Amino acid sequence: AKSTKNYKGTGKTKQNDKLTGTVTVTVVEVLPNGNLRVQGEKRITINDGHEYVRLSGIVRPVDLDADNSVPSTKVADATIMYTGEGAMADVKQVGWLTRFFNSVFFPF
Repeated sequence: AKSTKNYKGTGKTKQNDKLTGTVTVTVVEVLPNGNLRVQGEKRITINDGHEYVRLSGIVRPVDLDADNSVPSTKVADATIMYTGEGAMADVKQVGWLTRFFNSVFFPF
């Protein structure tokens, strides 16, 4: 059996995202140098789906504002995840058949 794959094409992608809001976090660890490891989650229900904003990182106590808030630009090693579940999130998922045809199990 012999198979050959030839691909030719061009592609372009662009993505712009802006996330504005607040997420309440909890101090989960005080590090030896006094910095704070924080994490938190905000759940938003829109129509029949849920969206989640999860944030974790390290905050210096000196960066805390008077209202105990910190801008995300002051969170070190920040991980910010924006995910969802429900009808709209399901539409964005690649189907199992597409994954199969793009896998190593389908060599043609």
